[in-house]
Amino acid sequence: MKKCEQFKDLILTDYIDAELDRDSAGNLENHLLDCSDCRAFFKEFKNNVAMPFQQAPHQPVPAEIWDTIKKNIEDENQRTNPIADLIDRLRGLIVFPKMVPVFASFALMFLAGSATLETMHVQQAQAKDQGEYLVSLLSTADASNPSDSNSGSTPIEHYFL
Repeated sequence: MKKCEQFKDLILTDYIDAELDRDSAGNLENHLLDCSDCRAFFKEFKNNVAMPFQQAPHQPVPAEIWDTIKKNIEDENQRTNPIADLIDRLRGLIVFPKMVPVFASFALMFLAGSATLETMHVQQAQAKDQGEYLVSLLSTADASNPSDSNSGSTPIEHYFL
């Protein structure tokens, strides 16, 4: 079947226009002798599609059209800049719909990580402030009781003893 599809493509493109090389045309004709399905396809295509155009007068293509085609091909060949190609590929990745959830996931993870780090910094600052407050209380208690017998002890020892 796959071979039949290839032969049908040849019939549609090159064989009907007599542009197929001799070996390929011979292989196709041998296949048409053996395969009734492809033979019926060829007859139907020839009678319904190709035959009406065989009687049509040949119209030459204006030179301006050929010049435009040639210029477009040359412009396309000159546009092969590696940096521009890379940028186009990257732009295609960004616009590519399957990549949108990936980028959204990265953005969400970044925001969650930033919020977590900010919370940790706030908690550390609060703990530091509480520690400084406790030290200030202890130093005040130490300054208010200079007559204690434990004058050589630290403020924390003094507070708890």
